[in-house]
Amino acid sequence: MSSFLTDIFHSLFSLSSSSLPPKTLLQQSHNEDYEYGIGSGLKHERPCRACNDFKTWIKTNRNQQSKQQQQKTDNNNNSELIDKIRSDCPLDKDELGRNTWSLLHTMSVYYPEKPTTDEQELMKNFIKGLARFYPCETCAKDFQTEIHNDPPQTETRHSLSMWWCRQHNRVNKKLGKQQFDCTKLEQRWLDGWSDGSCD
Repeated sequence: MSSFLTDIFHSLFSLSSSSLPPKTLLQQSHNEDYEYGIGSGLKHERPCRACNDFKTWIKTNRNQQSKQQQQKTDNNNNSELIDKIRSDCPLDKDELGRNTWSLLHTMSVYYPEKPTTDEQELMKNFIKGLARFYPCETCAKDFQTEIHNDPPQTETRHSLSMWWCRQHNRVNKKLGKQQFDCTKLEQRWLDGWSDGSCD
């Protein structure tokens, strides 16, 4: 890669080591205005789906509809709405997270055993870019803090896979979810379970 392009990559994806708060490109706020970005002047009439789980999003959306249409809704109506939701709708925060983790873990177990210096740098830049462009601003800022405290380990396939597993387990801990056994990464994301259930 030419030094000019490398400089652009570094300027786009570098993380500040100063005490400034982490930033994302989107800078989506999570207030009632649903403003897309600080100073952007762009607003949306609905809350950010990628920033909320589906139940929160649908409750907020239904509350807005209730204000506009003065209609009463109850849990049965919400359940019916959830049952009728299309399968090709924008991802909510939980769906986005699950799909992102699937991609990241799969990438890590297919990462080269002995990556070149360029491959290591590309992976680090990918991770920094993900932390900046991830659609959920709260998640992105949290991830930026984590990679500042525990920089990506891209030296080998094993080191990268274990680094992603640590990152995922940190999120699981914050959400009160079960920790994943990092010794089973290759079974889960590469070869399939040893009992043959994936064959």
